[in-house]
Amino acid sequence: MKVVAQVLPALQTPLVNKFYQAHKARGKATRQDENWVLKGTEIVAACRVQRIAGHHFLSTVLVAPEQRGKGCARALLDAVLAAQSSVLYTFAYRHLRAFYEGLGFVMIEPVALPQGLAEKYHIYVAQGRQIQAMQYINPDQNRLCCE
Repeated sequence: MKVVAQVLPALQTPLVNKFYQAHKARGKATRQDENWVLKGTEIVAACRVQRIAGHHFLSTVLVAPEQRGKGCARALLDAVLAAQSSVLYTFAYRHLRAFYEGLGFVMIEPVALPQGLAEKYHIYVAQGRQIQAMQYINPDQNRLCCE
């Protein structure tokens, strides 16, 4: 099956939420998000790039259980990261830290987060989530600004 990574038009946001609900994801996509999917005939992976306090935030990365271990998350996130023109933050579960580092994210201290994201981070930690603040800076971004 051939799969393609793409941003869904805002009108198709309900498709992402249907995928999230079917797999019991915590997040809910909105039309203001960039809702990315990896799909063939149906969605096999999804994530959101949200704007929070003026910053880009990657959240709700989910691969359908039957598709895990096949490179779907990497394929989806490679496309997302290639499209970024500014710093992208995420809160990765600690057991996935090496995966995100392999994509080019670097660990940052929570005090380095912009205020709106720092507040969200501390709420999640208080809920017991085992997460790590991380950021990604597209290497092409540096090359474009400095040539």
